[in-house]
Amino acid sequence: MADATFDAVICGGGNKALMLAMYLTRYAGMSCAIFERRHEIGGGLATEETAAPGFRGNTHATVMLPWYYAPLWRDFPEFWDYGGQYDQYLVSDGAIFGDSDNCLAIYSLKTDPTQERTAREIARFSEKDAEKWQKASALWQSDEYLRVMVDPLFNPHEWQLSPEFPGRQIEIYPKVVEAGFDPDSLVLSANPLRVTREFFDSPELQYCICRFFIGGCRNLNDVSQGAETLGFMGTLPTIGFARGGTHQIAHACHQILVQEGCKFFTHAEVTKVLIENGRAVGIQLADGSQIAARKLVVSAGLSPWQLVEIVGEDIFGEKVCKRIDNLSTNNIGNLMWYTFALHQAPSYSAASFNPDINETMWLGLASSADPEHIATECKWATLGKLPPIDHYNPAIWCHSLADPSYAPPGKHVAQNEMQGPRATDYSDKEWFKIKEEFAKNLISVWGKFAPNMTWDNIIGIDFNTPWDNVRMKNLAPHGNFSGIDQSLSQRGANRPTPELANHRTPIPNLYCTGGCWHVGSNASADGSYNCYKIIATDMGLGKPWEEPGKEEPDSLVEHTRFAIQKAREVFPRKTR
Repeated sequence: MADATFDAVICGGGNKALMLAMYLTRYAGMSCAIFERRHEIGGGLATEETAAPGFRGNTHATVMLPWYYAPLWRDFPEFWDYGGQYDQYLVSDGAIFGDSDNCLAIYSLKTDPTQERTAREIARFSEKDAEKWQKASALWQSDEYLRVMVDPLFNPHEWQLSPEFPGRQIEIYPKVVEAGFDPDSLVLSANPLRVTREFFDSPELQYCICRFFIGGCRNLNDVSQGAETLGFMGTLPTIGFARGGTHQIAHACHQILVQEGCKFFTHAEVTKVLIENGRAVGIQLADGSQIAARKLVVSAGLSPWQLVEIVGEDIFGEKVCKRIDNLSTNNIGNLMWYTFALHQAPSYSAASFNPDINETMWLGLASSADPEHIATECKWATLGKLPPIDHYNPAIWCHSLADPSYAPPGKHVAQNEMQGPRATDYSDKEWFKIKEEFAKNLISVWGKFAPNMTWDNIIGIDFNTPWDNVRMKNLAPHGNFSGIDQSLSQRGANRPTPELANHRTPIPNLYCTGGCWHVGSNASADGSYNCYKIIATDMGLGKPWEEPGKEEPDSLVEHTRFAIQKAREVFPRKTR
């Protein structure tokens, strides 16, 4: 006899599990239970007091984009008020170049909706690039472009074969060409660095575009990823963060789920999916207890390896299991994520060139504007090593400048991101040494750009590395924040394998999603929403996207814009 019974049983308690459960409870009317191995739900939606008491840092997801929760803001109108809130800095993206001590600031859509101010900064390096950026901005903010952007994000791959999807791409094509970004055969077959150089002349703008590819877990040298350049360019003015910490997103989900009757079980590791007569009938936990599922079981957040482990190799067959065994994790995504408790926010020398650079969300520090430094960093990353200090390209942010809740009054908290080795590339003892050496090197580099970034300014440090990331078992054993690489064979319709990409398994009522599924390991609702679309279609459940006024893609476009507008209204920021 089962120890408990629910309509839907979800394995894992990360963001994909929480957001999928929201749909299963409210729109499918199911009783739902979430089982999480760790002591806390939320997964990568994690914010902790780590570097010092009172200083809060995001230990996984940090970047938020305005489309992340478009379906949730539409289908759960209370989500924003419960804490699902997006905001932006004055400057969303930028870089400082050490050899010239100048900088480039890409202003956020919140503060520079027309991108005219950004264009003026780009014009300091290239008038031609500034003019092209303005054309690109008009393109990125058009209905046609935003429809094509949200289409692949919030639709399962098999749905994207319908004629209306390529139809919308054909509709936008002339505007892309008119703006000067013809996706010809070279663009479609070159690496992102080559394509960026094709589109823009100034190394400064090239650097800013290329640096964010790393944040998206893309290898700048990968010839299969150049076609994504236009999309990454359009992302730069939209880079934002979660007010109060990314864990606030988990709290907002939890608040809704409690009201919908969802049950949560922590310290509850799933060790087996129970299968009878070809159907999933429940799960078994590490303590031996069994939970029955009347209608379905979902692996939400588990890695493909974990999925095979709890279901059984015989269910998936030799071909799929071999493909899962061969998934790669040594490309991009093994990150050094440190948090610094500070007396003072970093004050950059380049502020004499543009004082706004001090308030930049995604700030790259580069010895020069040559984006080859980033390509070199990628080469070292694939070798499982940190780059030489001359090729350090850390991204720095200081959330307490835009949201005082991150630090005690008068103090600040800053964080960084830079590629590192996999957890498995070194022993535990070696990692202790690497963690300390990286902190020393980073402060040495940082201080060259911000003279006040000395050890006297530092109250405490949280050393967060790929070795530490394996506390999340779905990131084990390598600690890659994306779970698996984002190479062409592991992206889109191939993520994690073609057989699993549409969230189904060989068991009809056993489904799967997570960071190793499309779009990837981010904090958004994409994997949850796409998985629910498949489940709802297969099982005849409620379909909010078919309700009047929620027609897609237009309703998703509307709620992508909603995020920027809410940030502007609720968290106003005066600009100089």
